[in-house]
Amino acid sequence: MPERFPILTPVGEDALLVEYEPEISLEVNRKVRLLAHSLERETVAGISEIIPAYRSLMIYFHPQQAGLAEVRAAIEHRAKNSRNVELPPARVFRVPVVYGGTYGPDLARVATTTRMREQEVTRLFSTQRYPVYCLGFLCCLANLGGVPEKLRLPRLTTPRTWLPAGSVGFAGAQAVVLPIDQPSGFHYIGRTFVTMYDPSQSPPSPIRPGDIIECPSVSEAEAKRWAGRSLGDCLVEGISHP
Repeated sequence: MPERFPILTPVGEDALLVEYEPEISLEVNRKVRLLAHSLERETVAGISEIIPAYRSLMIYFHPQQAGLAEVRAAIEHRAKNSRNVELPPARVFRVPVVYGGTYGPDLARVATTTRMREQEVTRLFSTQRYPVYCLGFLCCLANLGGVPEKLRLPRLTTPRTWLPAGSVGFAGAQAVVLPIDQPSGFHYIGRTFVTMYDPSQSPPSPIRPGDIIECPSVSEAEAKRWAGRSLGDCLVEGISHP
């Protein structure tokens, strides 16, 4: 029986949407990363940009250089053979976070909702490893998975209009460390002073899909000692790819 996925759908005259199974999981995201890496490693004529997401990729191409059928055939071929591709090794970034108080405006409410003590919420969240599924929607925002089941609360009904860069939050199975000041409907329980996004650098963030972020709990004084330091300073190890 032939595999149903991926599904390729034309988007306008110069793009193809490649979709895998309709779920957010490491297995599905690995398929996305394998195809993206395969296409980036072996240049396909006409393809100009590859944008991976949780379970899909948007692939842009130049119609003057390659037709839709040609690009589709190249993508399908690489998707079929992507299991033979070796992904770059994952890296672990350990980002120190101060939890609660003014730095975690939602911690008390999360604790009440989950029927846990604030210390338990902090311990549970801060001892996990969060895989980076994809980057976006702005300024190298790392979309993380792996939030513990006990903490998987729905998004806020009314999002906050502003949160400072470095705020650490989650909703459902997703977690984020905000790279810039921005609005958000997630639940925020801590903050880091590490610079997550630096437009003066190339790339502006070292993080890439497949990496791991840890958010260990530290004191306020220790967290502030990291002010002005880059995410690259938080790199602690390379591990085998999940």
